[in-house]
Amino acid sequence: MVKGRRRGFVSWFVEPYKQVRLGFMFLLVNLAFAALMVGVFGYYVMDMYDAVVTYFRLSGDESAATMQKFGVPIVVGAVLIVLFIVTTILVSVRYTHEIYGPLVSIHRYLDDILNGKNPAPIKLRESDQLVDLATKLNSVAERVASDMRAGPMINIHRFLDELLDGKTPAPIKLRDNDNFYELAEKLNKVAAKRLKS
Repeated sequence: MVKGRRRGFVSWFVEPYKQVRLGFMFLLVNLAFAALMVGVFGYYVMDMYDAVVTYFRLSGDESAATMQKFGVPIVVGAVLIVLFIVTTILVSVRYTHEIYGPLVSIHRYLDDILNGKNPAPIKLRESDQLVDLATKLNSVAERVASDMRAGPMINIHRFLDELLDGKTPAPIKLRDNDNFYELAEKLNKVAAKRLKS
């Protein structure tokens, strides 16, 4: 288990503000359709109730009993609408998690590259969105890393070629974090000893 990893419903919120903002449109659409369904359904149920009371000339007690019969489908309809809204909200939060989770990983990955660090490959779950993008970014980073490795090697090869030709090569200058920094320093020392002897 990864240390600090959250579990359950709370783990669905990677970027709560952005996820809620994205899911807010789903909520508005749901509420609008829920209000429309309640209004239309309620109007027709009440219209049928009034028609039954008027047509059969029901007394007060009979009217109350009939209203109870109409109340059951109204309650069932209201519960179904609430379940629809809750389910849609949960699905939208889960779906946005599958988008924002990878986006956070991709942002960290790109920040590492921009800061000159060697980022670990992006690892996403199978259920996540943007897997293709993450795979392509991993491939780009591998190419960039191989190009960066080739850069110091060009300097080292040039240095060795000059040394073999009997010339006095300029010292190899690499950054401390380059992969071949130690090798370059050793070659510089070898060349310096050769010049002294």
